[in-house]
Amino acid sequence: MAKKSKIKKHISQSELPDFLRKIADALEHGASEDDAYLVVIEGFKKLKINIRNEFGHTAVKVTAKPLSTPVQYSPTGPDGIEAVIDNASHADELGKLKYKSLKKRMKSSFKTIFSTIHAGSLPPTEAVKEFIAYSHLMVEHEGYGDDYYDEYIAACDAFQDAVNTEDLKAAHKACDELNSIKAHCHAQHK
Repeated sequence: MAKKSKIKKHISQSELPDFLRKIADALEHGASEDDAYLVVIEGFKKLKINIRNEFGHTAVKVTAKPLSTPVQYSPTGPDGIEAVIDNASHADELGKLKYKSLKKRMKSSFKTIFSTIHAGSLPPTEAVKEFIAYSHLMVEHEGYGDDYYDEYIAACDAFQDAVNTEDLKAAHKACDELNSIKAHCHAQHK
């Protein structure tokens, strides 16, 4: 999977509204056959549109960063842990996933979880699934705060239970506990 996809066009000022409508249609309904190149913006994690007026022409640059493949956590695997990956190539990637890459992915999902909980809502299910799955993969790495792993997984389980029962107050408490454990661990091991 590419890290980013870019579309660059030089069009006249009068063509700009039509091009922006095509982008909107591709996002809403998928790219049409006439504009198949817009397929790269479907299912994006991040989308940037840069428009500049250059000497009477309009330069448009669209950059799309795709979503990562979703990860699911199922507590029914060996040792009570199983990370179920949606496609085989991503499974190979996770088997070799470096600790630093894993932590970056966790940071992104936890940021969403933390801000959503503190705004008074339950976090998106996909963010929770990804965070829990990556948390279980993280504790398999030795030498990165092993003394905190049991406490951390217990807090993850409490958080997952709170989200599953839609108990916002318990989810908030468990989220804060996860953040506290993370802060203490990082203070000693980073």
